Amino acid sequence: MGRSDVRYDGQKKYISSRMYLAHETRSIDFLNLPTLFSDTGTTVPMSPKTIAAVRAGDETFVRDMTIDVELALSSVNDHGNTMLHLAAAAGHTSLVCYMLYAYPGLLMKSNLMGEVALHIAAGAGHLDVVEALVSYINDKITRAVAKKIYFAKNRNEDNALHVALKRKHVKVASCLVSAEQCLSFVPNKDGFSPLYLAIEAGQADLAKHMWKHSNNGSSSTYCLASKVGGRSIVHGAMKAKRKDLIAAILNEDASLINLRDEGRTCLSFGASIGYYEGVYYLLDKSIDSVYVSNDDGSFPIHMAAKYGHVKILKAILKRCPDALELLDIDGQNILHVAAKNGKAEVIKFILRCYKDKNKEKLINEEDVNGNTPLHLATKNWHPKVVSMLTWDNRVDLETLNHNGLTAIDVAEENMDSSYTFFQRLTWMALISAGAPSGPNPITSTLVTDNPDGGKHKDRINTLLLVATLVATMTFTAGFTLPGGYNGSAPNLGMATLAKKTAFQVFLLFDTLAMYCSIVAVVALIWAHLGDISLIMKAFNLALPLLGFALISMSIAFMAGTYASISHLPFLAFFILGIGLFFLLALLLIIIPYVSPHYTTKLFLRHIFYCPYFLMLLAAGDNRNND
Repeated sequence: MGRSDVRYDGQKKYISSRMYLAHETRSIDFLNLPTLFSDTGTTVPMSPKTIAAVRAGDETFVRDMTIDVELALSSVNDHGNTMLHLAAAAGHTSLVCYMLYAYPGLLMKSNLMGEVALHIAAGAGHLDVVEALVSYINDKITRAVAKKIYFAKNRNEDNALHVALKRKHVKVASCLVSAEQCLSFVPNKDGFSPLYLAIEAGQADLAKHMWKHSNNGSSSTYCLASKVGGRSIVHGAMKAKRKDLIAAILNEDASLINLRDEGRTCLSFGASIGYYEGVYYLLDKSIDSVYVSNDDGSFPIHMAAKYGHVKILKAILKRCPDALELLDIDGQNILHVAAKNGKAEVIKFILRCYKDKNKEKLINEEDVNGNTPLHLATKNWHPKVVSMLTWDNRVDLETLNHNGLTAIDVAEENMDSSYTFFQRLTWMALISAGAPSGPNPITSTLVTDNPDGGKHKDRINTLLLVATLVATMTFTAGFTLPGGYNGSAPNLGMATLAKKTAFQVFLLFDTLAMYCSIVAVVALIWAHLGDISLIMKAFNLALPLLGFALISMSIAFMAGTYASISHLPFLAFFILGIGLFFLLALLLIIIPYVSPHYTTKLFLRHIFYCPYFLMLLAAGDNRNND
């Protein structure tokens, strides 16, 4: 006998004495048991004095009330709670015992939420009240009627045991388990049985008490799977990340490993949540589960790839190397799944660990729509994954899907007219790798979706403002030269620093910046005409010019400042160092944006990858498609 059973027997004696006292102190007209389930449907508002007295536990007031049984049964507050509900919620055990004998029909009266008094007491965690109700039900009511009370459900289809577990009242739950053996296996509206809730909460002792108690001490445990209703309890143990519970459940009934939850096997669920110890245990119990698909056609290895759990991938592939080539219902391998969901670590693991030429088929494998992993990563705008794939020489950039599109075609077809940073980075990765277009040219969505160019106006205005500011500042700097002008003959009005190299550099780049910005301004003014093709051409011209103007202006400022203080070597070189540092930062940021390009020189591609990599770090991960 467990500790909860000992406590229950002790409380039963105490409660019986309370009920005897309730019986002796008043002559009670008992109702026939069928009356427990008779409901006239009529209710009477409970008086405020009665509500206050019951909540305060004023047993004397309740005993002295001169109301008949029918009035007591129909009196409710604004939430539909009877006197028994209120007494149970407040934890007044003695008052509850009196009401059970005076008005037994209150036992099955439900409030507006469909809750009987047992729900209320269990939810409030009042163990003494629950034990009083259980004692009365077991001692005074037939077994058939008692089951109806225990299995009563609220609007969420929760019984009292569900409610106790949801509120984490373990002792109350244990009492209810001892009272009714089968209560632990009844699912609610969401498919959760009390046993599942106990396991999910990690209550190992309570869970074991539930299934052991249901066997009445018998050693026969083969029937546990037939008793469990609703969601799989092995999945619940996986969710709780309790290997000991998983082991205990499967020791009770090994067939439970075959149950599915929402169409997923136990191993697939464990792989999806990244519970390594649980996955390892299931692999040791049944290696065949690696090859059992979910209802959607995916396998455990696809779940691990989808959610980026590399450690689980390694465990599965170590035991079952051929699982690498498993395909889901869409004909996708784990590279497809990882690429589609932007799991760069999975892509890196596969590309590094499977470098032999025989794996080119896996890397360039097409799904049912002809899409390779590169197509899917591009379509879902995962620039980091696209970049990884384009750097691998085994990846075929020219592969066409069933729509006749290469990866760059997919990017250009799906890019919004007001594209996001992730879309731009993805497109840049393909451009820098020299990804070719397919035989059929893509009609840009920029033209078809937005013929009036309305969405580009803000971008045009922003660039126009920047270009105008650059032109204004560089024009002004040309007439306010560093060092000023000579005030005496023979060089009257000439720049005093004209012969210094730094000054000449200043003048050269200031002039370049001004003219580049002026041309950009004119190009953007043309873009205001609204023709979409003209807008795109204006962008293609203005962006590089404006980028070069900003760089030139930075160089001009650095050179002009250096020329003005060259007589102070320490300060001059310090400012020159600062200028060079930020000029490099500007180059890294602006060049990939204004002029993404492809180069056949590997070392140049590595150089231009540096700013792209910094932008990837700044952008983070694209989680929109996860």
